[in-house]
Amino acid sequence: MYPPMHFREHNSERLQALVEQFPLASILTPCLQSDLNNICQVPVLYEPSRNVFIAHVAKNNPLTQCDKRSVKLHFNGDNCYLSPSYSNNKTLPSWLYSSVQVTATVVIIKSGSEKEKIMSQLTTHFEQTFKPMWNINDVPICSRQVMYQQLSFIEFTPTHWSGNFKLSQNKSPDVRALIKQSLELANKYSIAQLF
Repeated sequence: MYPPMHFREHNSERLQALVEQFPLASILTPCLQSDLNNICQVPVLYEPSRNVFIAHVAKNNPLTQCDKRSVKLHFNGDNCYLSPSYSNNKTLPSWLYSSVQVTATVVIIKSGSEKEKIMSQLTTHFEQTFKPMWNINDVPICSRQVMYQQLSFIEFTPTHWSGNFKLSQNKSPDVRALIKQSLELANKYSIAQLF
């Protein structure tokens, strides 16, 4: 079975934390021309209180054809090369990584007021580290309405979450402690904090 059980992550708080920290989703959608999926990159915002992701995409994005269908959202967390030197040669060369996969149902938003609400939530969230913060209300309503005609607004309702955190869980606590310490010394704090 792949991924092995010891690399699977089931803690919903850890899964949601990764999605919040790395909100750019690779979204796999069905492709009518082949057995493979289309993939598009979309920043999404998860609302735990409603258990939905929100986003907007260009009108010609394949996601706009997926209303009421299932798609897969894939989020990649931090990753790095694992050198045997990180563990005093007690591991083989490998790669450390974290990822979350969410199966979700697509709902295309039609309501003008819901579109306005989603745009406001997204911009407020992603602008919060900027000083001064840009505000969607700085754009006149008539200009926003024209802009919204070029976009599709989407809610993704999750039906299944899974995580794959490959962080040397198959190694002894002593070896994992050495790896974590080496990661911190190499300034790889983001992945070290997952240990």
